[in-house]
Amino acid sequence: MITGSIKNKIDAIWQDFYNENMAQTSEIVNQLTTLMFIKMLDDKQNEIEANAAMIGIQPKQSDLVFKDGNYKYYEIINGEKQLAFEIPYADLRWKNFKNLNPTDLARRIKNYVVKFIKDPDNESVGQFGNYAKRYSFGFDDKERLLASVVDKLSDDEFDFNKLDLMGDVYEYMCGSGISGQYRTPRHIIDMAVQMMKPKLGDAIIDPAMGTAGFLIEAAKYIKEHQAKELLNVKNKQYFQTGMFYGNDNDPNMARIGYMNAILHGISNPHFSMDSLLENENLNSYYGKFDLVLANPPFSGSLVESATNGKVLSITKTKKTELLFVALMDLLLKPGGRCMTIVPDGVLTNGNAAFISLRRELIDKQKLIGVVSMPMGIFSASSKKGSASKGAGVKTSFLIFEKTNNGGTDNVWFYNMTNDGYTLDVKRSPVDGSNIPDIISRFDNLDAELNRKRTEQSFMVPVSEIREKDYDLSFNKYKQIEKEEINYRSTAEIFKDLKKTYKEAEELMGSLEEMLNKEV
Repeated sequence: MITGSIKNKIDAIWQDFYNENMAQTSEIVNQLTTLMFIKMLDDKQNEIEANAAMIGIQPKQSDLVFKDGNYKYYEIINGEKQLAFEIPYADLRWKNFKNLNPTDLARRIKNYVVKFIKDPDNESVGQFGNYAKRYSFGFDDKERLLASVVDKLSDDEFDFNKLDLMGDVYEYMCGSGISGQYRTPRHIIDMAVQMMKPKLGDAIIDPAMGTAGFLIEAAKYIKEHQAKELLNVKNKQYFQTGMFYGNDNDPNMARIGYMNAILHGISNPHFSMDSLLENENLNSYYGKFDLVLANPPFSGSLVESATNGKVLSITKTKKTELLFVALMDLLLKPGGRCMTIVPDGVLTNGNAAFISLRRELIDKQKLIGVVSMPMGIFSASSKKGSASKGAGVKTSFLIFEKTNNGGTDNVWFYNMTNDGYTLDVKRSPVDGSNIPDIISRFDNLDAELNRKRTEQSFMVPVSEIREKDYDLSFNKYKQIEKEEINYRSTAEIFKDLKKTYKEAEELMGSLEEMLNKEV
């Protein structure tokens, strides 16, 4: 999350836009994140070149965005592909144009750099051009503003190799709720990824990807834990072009997600701006995936006529929090697993649609666990100091496996009370996070069978869950350990009362004597 000096620097950039009468949030986000992406491309190449220099080799041209020689941009003119311009790749790099005067800076970015990142034939940025079709350069007659923003983004603290700043900045800028978007905190994403342990060969999808946080962290996990396997050419190719899928029908979110993917080594992710809940969009995704990681929208609705029939066959509802979980069930192949955040109503609501979904996961698939999270997990301070939309929602993680023939025996419940941050808007770090314990216990579920219902986690037999109308609330099964209280005997209490009464009589007598003397 954005804090401290980075927060202050983003505020200063935001103020620059206001000073030039650019006050529309969506336009500021659009322009700023595109400039950030341009800088991130150069930051990434700087890192590649530095690592190669350390071992005395030249980096492979195929690994570079800005290659040796010249970049050639073609346009279709009168039905023929013709060269529009040619420019050294070096001139497209942030570090080589950031100090130009405002007029030349604007001309370089508008006429060359923007066309470079939007070029559909530019393999260095994959299919990014498809996600940037609506982007247009917004600094005409605002060259001073552009120069100021570029100068501030050139600060050494904005090193995009070190932090997932793109998503964090987006969350911060839109935290007032104007966009209705909020991101899953990275440490919560990390927890889910460490529990699910994605691996090479998996097909992974987030059908409500936002800025692609779950997918990016899954990629990082694989890079860390299977570095040797990634040296294999086929493995690396699958990682870059065949492994990661995502969907988000918000063009800005999809564009930022794509930026993040490219900059984390996923050169051609399978991202789409089509909603898989609607019509027949699901057909080419059905039963295809080994792992689903997601935090889908809460409290939305979708008319039945636009909803995919397969999804409705699991839960007949308009509520997106139910439809998305049903969708995830359908996305998985047998043996595939899902870990998704849901509002707690999905676990407890007695409406037929809610029970139907829970029955699907418990009776037809294998429900593995429920991790209850405290209210306030999604609190995030905004530019205006308010909490992000969704901050007051009580949520849990649902974990299940696709089997198509049941298999639920015991369901694991864990009650998270501390995620390592205060549960107010400030979200300040605190000691005592439950997350390491959650991961450790999940990695050894057999040992959980011996835990008592008075502990922070325990197992519940599926038969008991069915008896309670498929309720998946932690508190439904939690046992409160009553403290034994030893009361005094009646005789002892009566003895104390007599003593107190006698002392009161003596006190009243003394007071009466004092009053009589005064008279």
